[in-house]
Amino acid sequence: MRNLMLILFMAVLVSSRPVVLGAEGAAFDAKYNAVLSRLQSMGHGYYSEREWSEVEDSVNELMADAARQKDGDAIMRAAIIKAMVLSDMRRLHEEAVQVLRNARATVEPMPAVDASRLFVKEAEVQAAAGNAPAVQRIINEYKASRHYDPRPYAWSGGSGPGDPLVLTRPSTTDTESLPLSIMEAALTRASSAPGIAFPDTILTDIHGRQFVMSSLRGRIVLVDFFARGWRSWEDDRAQQQDLWNRFNPHGFEMVSINLESPSVAARHAQGLESLRLPGWVVASAPELSKSLGVFGDRATFLLDREGNVIARNLRGQDLAFAVRNALGR
Repeated sequence: MRNLMLILFMAVLVSSRPVVLGAEGAAFDAKYNAVLSRLQSMGHGYYSEREWSEVEDSVNELMADAARQKDGDAIMRAAIIKAMVLSDMRRLHEEAVQVLRNARATVEPMPAVDASRLFVKEAEVQAAAGNAPAVQRIINEYKASRHYDPRPYAWSGGSGPGDPLVLTRPSTTDTESLPLSIMEAALTRASSAPGIAFPDTILTDIHGRQFVMSSLRGRIVLVDFFARGWRSWEDDRAQQQDLWNRFNPHGFEMVSINLESPSVAARHAQGLESLRLPGWVVASAPELSKSLGVFGDRATFLLDREGNVIARNLRGQDLAFAVRNALGR
């Protein structure tokens, strides 16, 4: 099941709006919250077409309400929710891009509307599709638009468990805005989308053994960036051990890479060795995590026998199915 952290993060971003007065605005907010609540409880891939149709009908109703009210902020919120369903959950990236571009064209004549969120979501969609040139084009369009605000912003967190920030500025300058920074992180992630070769880097495990990622070619590899205490990782440990026990003899390998800062790691009474994680365990790989756009949040990559990314952030039965399928079992 797909990790929905991105969906929840974007939901927070699109919810920062002025209070809408009147019955229509209140009704829209109630429908929006109901749709968002349902999306938070859903993954992708194991629902019937009827269930997906119900969700999409609810989203389309949101979009119709927003258009009828001629509320630019509501139009953007509805479009971004629909893009989440199409791209994040159904992998229909081209359709999601069209929804976002149509919304951008609709709100552009509204001088009081800041359409930055539509640029951000389109960059995220193109990153998920592995289309780095398209992400760069969106960045250029945003910087040339009236919506670009170069004021610097403050950020904190992302240093360990309990610290919820999931965005770290890819490069620090005084001319970057928050939307631009998110898009630049998306540009980095586009280089590790499905079908892209995983970086062939040298790593050192917790026992001091060096290995190169390319030395694992010929095997199906799960690369897991984690930190102790992160719930999604703790919840997945039993399943990952089961996958290792069942499929390691048939060509399945794991590489677990710790994302904790040295200060956070030092606060743990026991070392990584005590976890007895299967496969290779790496205490730190900051350059690799930076190159992949992994900042302050768990990320996994499933690689094929040639070292190419099959998928990112699979969990549960989605991960088990993908591993079995890649191994031909």
